[in-house]
Amino acid sequence: MKSVYIFVTTDRPDQYLNSIIHCLKEGSNQIFLIQVENNKIEQVQLKLLRFNIESLLKDLASGFYRYYTGSLKDTLVDLSNEYNSHDLAELKLKYNSWYSQFISDYIRCEIVPIKYSDLKQYLSSIKKTNKNFVIDVTSVSKIYIADILACCLIENIDNLYTFEFLFTPDYSKPWNILIHQLEKMEKVEKNKQYQYSNLVETQIFKESARAILFRTTPLFISIVGTLLFVSLTLAASFFFGFNSLFAQVVSSVGTVLGIISFFLIYFPIRSK
Repeated sequence: MKSVYIFVTTDRPDQYLNSIIHCLKEGSNQIFLIQVENNKIEQVQLKLLRFNIESLLKDLASGFYRYYTGSLKDTLVDLSNEYNSHDLAELKLKYNSWYSQFISDYIRCEIVPIKYSDLKQYLSSIKKTNKNFVIDVTSVSKIYIADILACCLIENIDNLYTFEFLFTPDYSKPWNILIHQLEKMEKVEKNKQYQYSNLVETQIFKESARAILFRTTPLFISIVGTLLFVSLTLAASFFFGFNSLFAQVVSSVGTVLGIISFFLIYFPIRSK
């Protein structure tokens, strides 16, 4: 079961359409629209967004594009004026298929509001409860992107994706930057028009993740070792006496480990 967790920070449905369709084509059957509840940015009406995504798919399947935000809000564009009959028929066929798939019982689409303070815990729970998942930050606000990246780094999450255009998009005709048109242009121009990129597959991110693991592992081991040696020292002192050679050796080792633990807290080991 493949799940896609899409962070939303805008109420414009076509911002999410490309990612959703791409993931559906890749076999995803669970879609979660996640909003971080915070007073820093205007909140999205999640139920309305879910409805508008479905409505936009339905409109496109009928050969129309609807504006949901901005000065052109509620304007309906007849795509028969933008495409020839063959291309329009192909467009309607594709969106009929995707719309049917999106509203089918097989696809689960849920809205998930989470508190900002629970962001790290929520991302951690995703990894613990899912073996096959994607976190999508295509349309997330810059306010949250650093937080999400930091949480993924700490939680060792390595599948953080964004839908990326490989050309300069023309936003005056938004239907031309939806996935049906991108696929068509790929066939015509024989080169990729978009890619679904993993943001944490870069060399620097991987090195940073290894550096954190390298720092935290020795610290954890030294703390556990110190606790074990303290327990052993108390046991040795109880059975052999405080002045015995064995008790003194164990106590000395425990003291050294304690000093190392203290050192690692303030001067963590860094990878080369």
